Order: sequence, then structure tokens, then C-alpha cells
Amino acid sequence: MSEEHSQERRHFHRVSFKGVAYMTLESPDETPVELVDLSLQGVLVRTSRSMPQRRLGEYAYLRVPLAEDLDILLMVQLQRIDGRDLGLRITQMELESAQHLKRLVELNLGDESLLERDLAALYEVHSS
Repeated sequence: MSEEHSQERRHFHRVSFKGVAYMTLESPDETPVELVDLSLQGVLVRTSRSMPQRRLGEYAYLRVPLAEDLDILLMVQLQRIDGRDLGLRITQMELESAQHLKRLVELNLGDESLLERDLAALYEVHSS
């Protein structure tokens, strides 16, 4: 699939967000991952090693620390594996995490109209 076609399908603006997040897969242990970018619908993370044993469609939890006692908590589904990069679709989050994620995207986009388009697309995705 061409990059142009891939961009046409993407409804959400991704923003670079460097930092560490923690993913919980099969065990209760958290695995640190590097945050590459995020949107209202998904997250791209990079692992310390490739993870060929992971399967598309697999669910996990992702914790994104913002401050000492403040985390964004997400349920995610593995959509893409590219070496050490994992494309994760957000499937569920609590209201407080959604508010923090919205604010992060808003601050990094720097354009409220882009955020409003993303919120409208998010509503369309979840109401269909």
C-alpha cells in the first residue's frame, strides 16, 4: 500500500510524543516501551527487541505516565508489527484518561481545528 493511500485512510492526526510507556501483555508484569507517536485512536511504540511471538489482534494494556501520580491508561489491540515497532489501536479508556489524551494531542497539534476534526472522526468511528 502506498504512503499516500495509507494517509488517506488515516482519520486521526498523529503527534510525536517521546517518552516511556509500560505495556502489559500476558503476565501482570509491565514491559517498558518507547513511545513514538500517538493519536486519539492509536499509539506507535518501539520495543527493546523484536517481538515475533506477538499476534495481530492481541489485546494489551498500555500505561503512559504523565506525572508522578498521573497516568493515561489504555486498552489497546495490536494492529501492526514492523520489526520493533508495534502499531496499537486504542479500544477502551476511562474518561479521565480520554481527557488527558485529548489535552496531550491538543497541545502537540497546536491547531484546535485539527483536534475538532479528530474528535468528530472519533465519534463517527464509535457510533457506527
